[in-house]
Amino acid sequence: MIAIKNANLIDGTGAAPQKNATVIIEGKTIKQTGTDLPIPEGAHIIDLQGKHLLPGFTDAHTHLGGSVSLDRPGAASRIATYDFAENKETALRWGITTLRSAGDFTPDILEFRNDVNAGQCRSPRILACGRFLQAKGGHPLSTVYSDDPEIAKNACVLIDETTDIDAEIGELHELGVDWIKVMVSDDNKFKYPDTKAPGLTDEQLRKISDSAHRRNLPVMAHVDDIGDMTRAIKAGADTIEHIINVATSDHELTDETLRLLTEGEVWVVPTLVATKIHDGSVAGAPPVWPALQTAAARMVEAGVRLGVGCDSGIPFVPFGECVHMEMELLTQAGYTPLQAITAATGGNAKMLRMSNIFGTIAPGLAADIVVIGSNPLESIKNTKDIRMVIRNGKIAIDNLLSD
Repeated sequence: MIAIKNANLIDGTGAAPQKNATVIIEGKTIKQTGTDLPIPEGAHIIDLQGKHLLPGFTDAHTHLGGSVSLDRPGAASRIATYDFAENKETALRWGITTLRSAGDFTPDILEFRNDVNAGQCRSPRILACGRFLQAKGGHPLSTVYSDDPEIAKNACVLIDETTDIDAEIGELHELGVDWIKVMVSDDNKFKYPDTKAPGLTDEQLRKISDSAHRRNLPVMAHVDDIGDMTRAIKAGADTIEHIINVATSDHELTDETLRLLTEGEVWVVPTLVATKIHDGSVAGAPPVWPALQTAAARMVEAGVRLGVGCDSGIPFVPFGECVHMEMELLTQAGYTPLQAITAATGGNAKMLRMSNIFGTIAPGLAADIVVIGSNPLESIKNTKDIRMVIRNGKIAIDNLLSD
């Protein structure tokens, strides 16, 4: 049993911090929270002396095995399953206790998820979509990955007019995926300005969503621009991945799209950090970051449900640290530090339909906890001051002795 006392508790619900809080952990779960709680006899006591106690963070969009470099189109590329171990450790060091894989080799990522969730290795919790669905000849297999046979075999399902979509979704369901990912895009960034590539039809998108939902599988939709986003929402996607990506031109967030976002149950994972880092990476393409800033600010103002995910694993987007970078960019779009923290903790748990498992510091939930040395509500940059990470009730990272 662990008793954490004298904490400044930010519980992930969006509520104001609670000073001098005590959190009792028994086994893998949180048993009690509050002030003036008695410390159970024999408990391992951690006195935070006013440091800040938060739920573990979630990266809701990662590629845990990595991805192909954007400056090497046509190069042989493999999503490196052997990097799972190193990358999950990096994420843990930054306080990330849950990861949603948005595309890694299958069944490798599902086997790794099963090992993690069975307690066979120390890692953030893993959720995974398995192979993503895309148009035959389209993005990303025939664009970013240049029809790499390893990617074709292990990472994607190709859809054309002859495909039995329900059977393909059924096979992914049998494999045990947590989400279905679909590519809603007709862009080929490496042929800019002639950027069009084959894409899925509205009918195919609807069939994918309907088939997934019949099996209680939520759908995450990769989009490259506002037009893609609108199509994905109308087709029934549950989360929108990205808003505006590099080498695109449809950037106007219309009133119709805002209405669809706010009136429905859909969430948006903006991956601001990934677009900012890669803006200007495609020769001849004008910058898109200003348009993305405007769109994100309008979404914040309108109350769109925003998740925190980063596209970590693609080049130059670092595992773990990127979540803190994303939260900072969300504050620039209009969130307060508390709102950004809530989005990366309790908000992400709601989006991932697991708020009964993790995301907030409350009795009965997983003991996934981060200790921050500096006040993150004074500056969101202070979330990087990681002093301790507890995952499933066990201390995974301990920097408290450095004080």
